[in-house]
Amino acid sequence: MAQTVINLSDPINTWVTKSNEMGADVGDLATLTDSAATLVHAINALDSDIGNLSSLTFKADASSLVAAINNLDDRFLETTDSAGVKAFFASSTSISLDSGTPVGARAQFSLADSGVTQGKIASGVISTEKIIDNAITLAKMADNSIGTSELLDSSITEAKIQLNTITSTSFKNAASVIIKNTAGTALKTIFGPGE
Repeated sequence: MAQTVINLSDPINTWVTKSNEMGADVGDLATLTDSAATLVHAINALDSDIGNLSSLTFKADASSLVAAINNLDDRFLETTDSAGVKAFFASSTSISLDSGTPVGARAQFSLADSGVTQGKIASGVISTEKIIDNAITLAKMADNSIGTSELLDSSITEAKIQLNTITSTSFKNAASVIIKNTAGTALKTIFGPGE
């Protein structure tokens, strides 16, 4: 809109009209939601609320509040699209802010079951203390992954040996004792370890 200018040659009624136009452009100070009594005070209060643009830590071209917000928006877009971000969170997730906790730990959310993949876990970050008892089951062990070096000396007890599983071929340096009758016929052969 054009700038309102009062000329010395303007008649009184034109002067009144232009003064009212300028008053309408400024607005009614009584409707300010700030406690400022003048337009200058209101602008200063707004400037104080916004803060110092030179303190922005965004990109160098953030010369205005709009540019700073756009830069923040760009950072999210550069990370991934909205569908990609939402996929990491459970459908019932609600993110809340607790100003009483340290910065960086205020958001509260739940990850979706499929949100944490092998590619998201850094090497060497899972220690034995992070694995709960009974978490390692037989199904989680690769075939032939347990050798004799993993067994305790006292771990193989009689109760762990299945019936009819040990034969003479399992003995070290197998030896045998043959029981014969008086005619020399073998009645029984007993096998055992030779040592």
